[in-house]
Formats: sequence, C-alpha cells, structure tokens
Amino acid sequence: MKEISISDLSSFGLLIGFIVVFFVLIVYHGLCLWGAQSIYHRHANKLIAKKQYFRMEIFFFMGLSALAFIHLSEIGILSFLGLLHGVASSIDHAIVVIGGIYTTIGSEQAVSNLPSRYRILAVVLSMSSLFCFAWSTAVMMDMMRTYRKIKSSGKTTTSTKDGLHNS
Repeated sequence: MKEISISDLSSFGLLIGFIVVFFVLIVYHGLCLWGAQSIYHRHANKLIAKKQYFRMEIFFFMGLSALAFIHLSEIGILSFLGLLHGVASSIDHAIVVIGGIYTTIGSEQAVSNLPSRYRILAVVLSMSSLFCFAWSTAVMMDMMRTYRKIKSSGKTTTSTKDGLHNS
C-alpha cells in the first residue's frame, strides 16, 4: 500500500480550493446574470410600453454588452487570483493564460507551461466556464425574446436619409 505524502495532501487541498473557486465563480456569475436580466426586463418593458423602439434596440445591445462584461470581469478576477497564487508571473501573462483556459481555447502549450500543481486548474476552469457561457446564452435568448416584441408588434426601426423613423 502506498503511503500518502505531503505533496499528495497539498494537491488534494489545491483541488478542493479549485472546487471552492468553481462554486464561488458560479454564484458570482449567477448573481451578475440575475442583476443584468432583472434590469434589462424592467427597463425593456417600459421602453416597449412607451413605444420607444429605437431606445429599446440600443438597450438590447447594452444588455448583450453587460453579459460580455460579466465574463471579462470573471477573467480579471481569476487572473488576479492566479497572479497571487503564482500561476503566472505577471498580470498580462495571467490574463492570457486564464483567459485562454476560461474560453476553452487555451493551447496545450499554455497549460503545459503552468506549474505542475496548477494543471488541474485548466480542467476545473474550463468546465465552469462552459457552464457560465451556456447560462449566459440562455439569458441572452431570454433577452432576445423580449427584444422580438418590437418586431412582433409590427414596429420596426428604419433608416432614411432624414434619420431613423419608426414604422
């Protein structure tokens, strides 16, 4: 029977730490999505009721930008944590490594350049980010449904040489 060494325990502790970060990331993502979606629906329905369709279209794209900002903030937070724990040597390196892993496009070279004890980070972070992207996609589809109320009401915004007009 193999004896358990201190390095095994530190790897197990690191895995537990990554799982905690995974759940904290999911909670953070959920709260941000809930806030963005609540604000979006509250204001979008008011704009539609007031027949301010052009403002609604702008607000829709602002909502999509908010979803992107949520993901960028997660990459920033995780990069800062990675820098603190020695995953990367500088903040720009941390953003590239964590951002690559978070978007699941991280190259094998980036992962293989990680300290060996942090390689499990790629698996945990990729799994959590896939879940976050899927969740954001669901929220985006919900926003799109509200945005389509403009089109279903027969109101479209057209561009003419005099400017934008609702028809």
